[in-house]
Amino acid sequence: MRKRILAAATVILIAGTTHAQSTRWNVRAGWQMSSGKRVDKDNGNTTNGTSVQGFTASIGMKADFDNRLYFAPRLQYSTNGLKLPGETNGDTETFRLHYIEIPMLFHIELGRIHHQGLYTEFGPALGYAFSGSVKTSEATDPLVFSMTQYNPVNVSVSGILGYHFSNGFFVDAGYHYGLVSITNGDTKPKMRTAQAGVGIGYYFSR
Repeated sequence: MRKRILAAATVILIAGTTHAQSTRWNVRAGWQMSSGKRVDKDNGNTTNGTSVQGFTASIGMKADFDNRLYFAPRLQYSTNGLKLPGETNGDTETFRLHYIEIPMLFHIELGRIHHQGLYTEFGPALGYAFSGSVKTSEATDPLVFSMTQYNPVNVSVSGILGYHFSNGFFVDAGYHYGLVSITNGDTKPKMRTAQAGVGIGYYFSR
């Protein structure tokens, strides 16, 4: 699965570079707060989690699509997670997952000058967790990714608002909502996460 995601990212980026009339590459780093909730499958009880801090880093591109509309995929590392009270002893459990993601975003310029001013981005993202852990006051244990334990695949949707400066730098703020549970199987409760964060990046010359 990990190889398929990396192969898909390579195809998307190469295709964009080959067919786009104008392509600009960028790098970005960001900080985010990640949280979520746990839903018991038997009785439907919901437990809201508290936030954990995370980090993102990506390389991406912005390719001409139509006038002020661009295709802006990324290859991204992201840390997601949440804190929840333990199901048995009440001890806090901190879940942290490390993803390789492919956000497939559409980028719309809102300013009067191209590549400068306000913009918005939106679209889905596909991710794969290559590592994860759950921490309590007593120990930190690795998450087991399997059909009956934890789910390594993440699908989310993003909405972003940013500002592009004339010198190539940009800043943004976004919200990312997970559509699938980080757990698998019939015995574990559903657990979904969401992230809100900010970032800074730089566009290279064409």
